[in-house]
Amino acid sequence: MRPLRNTERVLNNANVTRLLEIEREKGDALTIDDIIENVAGVYPKVMLDGDMDAGAWSCGMVVGLIHDIPSVDQLISQIMTEAESLIRSRLTELLNNERGATPLQGA
Repeated sequence: MRPLRNTERVLNNANVTRLLEIEREKGDALTIDDIIENVAGVYPKVMLDGDMDAGAWSCGMVVGLIHDIPSVDQLISQIMTEAESLIRSRLTELLNNERGATPLQGA
């Protein structure tokens, strides 16, 4: 949407590809009416209906770091495992420091 001075990062999907084609075809003559179907009302379609190809929707650079979509059960299990590991590690370190030991001793 650069010709409309509305540049933003969006998730790449089929409708964004079509949007870019329209921008190339229209060039500086592009108007919002030319792309309204690709940009209007996208968020409810994505957020409520789960239609990831609904159109151009904003996202940050972090989206490039997402490589999987775990189930809720998998995500919660992973969070709990990581939390337990972190707590055990820090608790052991704390207890060792209280006894005058270094974190590398006697864990």
